[in-house]
Amino acid sequence: MDAFYASVEQRDNPELRGKPVAVGGSHERGVVAAASYEARAFGVRSALPSVTAKRRCPDLIFVTPRFDVYKAVSLQIREIFAEYTPLIEPLSLDEAYLDVTENLKGIASATEIAEAIRAKIKKETKLTASAGVSYNKFLAKLASDQNKPDGLFVITPKMGPAFVENLPVEKFHGIGPATTAKMNQLGIATGLDLRTQTLPFLQHHFGKSGAYYYWIARGVDEWPVRADRVRKSVGAENTFAQDLHAFDPMRDALEPIIAKVWRHCEATSIRGRTITLKVKFADFQQITRSKSVADAIETFAELKHLSLGLLEPLLPMEKGVRLLGISLSSLEQTQATGRRQLSLVL
Repeated sequence: MDAFYASVEQRDNPELRGKPVAVGGSHERGVVAAASYEARAFGVRSALPSVTAKRRCPDLIFVTPRFDVYKAVSLQIREIFAEYTPLIEPLSLDEAYLDVTENLKGIASATEIAEAIRAKIKKETKLTASAGVSYNKFLAKLASDQNKPDGLFVITPKMGPAFVENLPVEKFHGIGPATTAKMNQLGIATGLDLRTQTLPFLQHHFGKSGAYYYWIARGVDEWPVRADRVRKSVGAENTFAQDLHAFDPMRDALEPIIAKVWRHCEATSIRGRTITLKVKFADFQQITRSKSVADAIETFAELKHLSLGLLEPLLPMEKGVRLLGISLSSLEQTQATGRRQLSLVL
């Protein structure tokens, strides 16, 4: 979906159309969750501090997120996908992989299917979507970003290797800023540079990811679309208007975060065995502390007790705390759903 959260807000409020919109908190500690294309023209992007966003775009309009609405629209779009294929692997509320090799409508052309889905999304939601069509997930992801907004791009098997070799490595899905910097230090700036490296060289410098980088540089990605993909973690966090320094305020601030995680666990019948505390300080330094237990956490009280148990040893802190977060991993379904899934560890 194109600028999904911001586009939903512009759809529902005509006064926002054609104007730079940021979904997120406008306060000093706020962060942009999504930006309209009008805002992006000024360099406003998701995860940008709100203060910086406002400085880049003085006319920026901040809108409070409505995640219940975004989730409802996301489900509406998912239903459209399901008319064409049951093989749907969601990445987030606004993005998913679809395998249409064998599809419910018997359409031979993936491009034709993509156009039909985009048209139906626009008709039923009044929102635009962009699509990437290719012979594997890696290239389809790259293709989906080529003609945004409201566009479609196809990478055929013949095009694949050449398309990859001309891309900067920072454009590759799965290669973030830290890995990009490391690759640049090794003289790897493009897909072609990456392709010239040997598999042992990449494994030496990038560990298990080395093999993945070796093959995607050649346009090869064997990962299937997994409709039953199990979520690896659930979490919540909050950035505070003022830095916290003492245990009592931190405990009070952590409780609604823990409660939010537990509400998700209850709603989805998911439980976890590993809890992680995230602490971001005033200077943006970040630390995490984790603890695993033998059996899945079954109550809110237990989750709270373990969370505070991770926080207490960190006190007193020399620096103020601007953000706290709690996540739960090593997840499994409870018996209430009638099945049990294997645990996954981050």
